[in-house]
Amino acid sequence: GGVVPPWLRLLMPAPGTQPRGRRARRGRPPVLLLPAVLAVLGLCGRAEGALTSKLRVLACERGYAPFIYADTGQGFKGFEIDMWEKIYALLKLEVLRSRDEYLMDLVGETPPQIIPVPPGNGTWDEMIHWAAGPEGRGDVLFCGYYLQAYRARWVDFSMPTMTSGYTMVVSAVRKPIDGLTLIASTVQTPEPQAAFAILILLIMSVIYAHIIWVVERHENITIREWYGPGVFDAWWLGFVTATTVGYGDKAPVTYVGRVVTVIWMLAGMYSVGLFSASLTTGLVASNLAEDGAFESAIQSHSDMAGKRLGSYFGLADAAAKSVEPSASDVTIYSSQGEAYDALMAGEIDIIVDDKIGAEFFSSNPPYLGNVTLAGPIWSPEEYAYIITRPNGTEHPLLPHLYRANLEFFRGLLRDDSIEIINTWFEVPIDETSEAVERLSGSLAQLNSIIAIILSTVAIVWGCSTAWHHRELAVKSRERNALMNALECTSRFDRYQAKKGAAKLFKEWDLDGDELLDLDEITGALRKHGFEKTKDLEIMVMREAAKSGIMIPENKKEFRCNQHQFQTLLSRVLTEGFEAEAATTLDEPAQKQHVMAVLDEFRVKGDLLDYKMNRIEWVLRGGVQNEDVPKPPEWGQEPIEMYKVKRTRSLHTITAKNLGSFDTN
Repeated sequence: GGVVPPWLRLLMPAPGTQPRGRRARRGRPPVLLLPAVLAVLGLCGRAEGALTSKLRVLACERGYAPFIYADTGQGFKGFEIDMWEKIYALLKLEVLRSRDEYLMDLVGETPPQIIPVPPGNGTWDEMIHWAAGPEGRGDVLFCGYYLQAYRARWVDFSMPTMTSGYTMVVSAVRKPIDGLTLIASTVQTPEPQAAFAILILLIMSVIYAHIIWVVERHENITIREWYGPGVFDAWWLGFVTATTVGYGDKAPVTYVGRVVTVIWMLAGMYSVGLFSASLTTGLVASNLAEDGAFESAIQSHSDMAGKRLGSYFGLADAAAKSVEPSASDVTIYSSQGEAYDALMAGEIDIIVDDKIGAEFFSSNPPYLGNVTLAGPIWSPEEYAYIITRPNGTEHPLLPHLYRANLEFFRGLLRDDSIEIINTWFEVPIDETSEAVERLSGSLAQLNSIIAIILSTVAIVWGCSTAWHHRELAVKSRERNALMNALECTSRFDRYQAKKGAAKLFKEWDLDGDELLDLDEITGALRKHGFEKTKDLEIMVMREAAKSGIMIPENKKEFRCNQHQFQTLLSRVLTEGFEAEAATTLDEPAQKQHVMAVLDEFRVKGDLLDYKMNRIEWVLRGGVQNEDVPKPPEWGQEPIEMYKVKRTRSLHTITAKNLGSFDTN
């Protein structure tokens, strides 16, 4: 019927969390029955107020942050104070279970006041002797003590509360930042966001390239029809468009291609912007990381040799000499603050400190940014608090304190212990940084998947391109063989090609009927580099049809005259077999236009030569004199006589020649 004490409320569930129904009857936690037990025992509260604890809890007045240190006007604070609040509540529970009235009276119901140990008591060991001496000044002592075997001769320890070790603390000197170092750092450690952005840009450009190749290959002279080269042409168009370079050498010509390109422009700008932003973020992050970093000439234990060492606890001297025997004696200061002030003032070069204490001091003003940890950690040590031995015997609360410690660190209040440890010893987690870290982890997996997809596409595209180039190499060998047969020095010299074709026509016309059949053409081609060409007859028939030659139903009846043969070989030489249209050519449209103009010019030149030869034959009296050689017909090779007379002038014609001129 009494009031529930405050210490018991710490162990009771929050309102609304009690189990209900069968679950409550099967597994009700024992702590929920404590009020009833206490009421029966008459210990659940007193009308006049709670009993005050008689425990004497001591703490070093000079403090040892972050374990315990003086809080201005509010006593003490630190990890051990927060820990003791929870352990004291558990200790009362343990004592209550024992039903030992002496211990219940000693522990009481309200936490004991923490008594400071005067600073005049010197070192940590001297404080132990002051608290645990014959006078029996204390029961529990907090001051961030190392669990040392020699101290166990005087006092008992709780179970270990934290693990740490020794480290070196030096004055902080910021690293100089230069552009080369910053850029090198960024290149060596690319941001996952930047990698994701560039991979997205690549895979979207590949998709765009395939779409453009499908819709443009038959209409766009700059997009080749073969899959490998054609997709590369479209990919080049997409990439220069997305990066806003826009060379102008390739552009879509169909409405569908232009609409797709507009969509790609927007998507490309987003991808390029995302990549630029991620890259800039990486540069800024590297800059901040470099700006917050420090450098020091002290990097290892051996660097302590010849340096001035300082600390604020006696164990530091032995710890320094354990890793560097030649180290000088450690100057012991009366407090942490004095030691760190001496380091900043240049009185010492290195502080030999505990890792936890060094991290706390170096991350808080006024030492933040002025001191930094250096070198590796050595000699791991465990922390514990002191339990005295009244009259040289074990303290009656020792087993109960040990069980309360176990409940705090491993049992009922384990979550509370983790929260307190994180509060005092863990670096606060920036939620934004945590989100970025999670995003980076997810992007790393996604980047791997995208990279695999791109690699697969690249392999397929590479195989297709290699096959295409293999086919081009075969066609190039065939074309070169044909050029040699036609005595051409360039595949675009149609004039010479037609002259060579006229010569080959006479050589290949085996039956002398002034016509070439299919067997004569294919047989001659196989002797001139086309011996490995498959379906050569079908290819010749197709090219003949594209050249304007009538194709009979029976291929055995196929025939072509000299002019048709010249057109056929000229086309094959210039464009190759199975050239669907000018879009398969590698040359731009300007070159095709020049070739056509040149071809037309040479045709007119041939016509002019033919007419001049006819005039010269007439002037020589060829109409009436059969001894004068007749000039060649159109398209035939001129005889020697008519090759060398191009420069004769009309004024050399005599009256005799004119007299025999036939005006018709």
